[in-house]
Amino acid sequence: MNLNLSGKIVIVTGASRGIGLAITRALADEGASVVAVSRSESAELTALGVHTVTADLTDPQAPAAIVRAALSTFGRLDVLVNNVGAAHPRVHGFASVTDDDWETTFQINFFSAVRMVRAALPALLEGGAGNIVTVSSVNASLPDPLVIDYSAAKAALANFSKSLSKEVGAAGCG
Repeated sequence: MNLNLSGKIVIVTGASRGIGLAITRALADEGASVVAVSRSESAELTALGVHTVTADLTDPQAPAAIVRAALSTFGRLDVLVNNVGAAHPRVHGFASVTDDDWETTFQINFFSAVRMVRAALPALLEGGAGNIVTVSSVNASLPDPLVIDYSAAKAALANFSKSLSKEVGAAGCG
């Protein structure tokens, strides 16, 4: 299949396993140059031969460093794929979810994407046709009490993504 991705420069977060690894593999197979971001490398990711950046996206400084690495390696950025995320079942109910739990969940599932967009958007707009793909969850619209904090973070992420598309879509970044 030809998705016209040959030569495109793409950042993928949460790239070492699961959906992120599958996205990275598919993009590389289509000829894209991928900057694969993960907290740690996996053998599967290393085997793909893509450019890897080890970073913890709960660190507010990490997104800017990732974008700088992509730009210094490839000179431009065409696509950002916000994929990183994590869910932890809360089997003891809402009352057991602490403020720290909420903050940790929002850091990885919401703020990591907001910060990645903030860091990448100037480079995406500069190219005139950048794209942002944000992987969310069915829990954004079908919340589950076992992952109450995750569901709320993914709902916020969906709302953020829609609002952002209304602002920057007309500028060629969708």
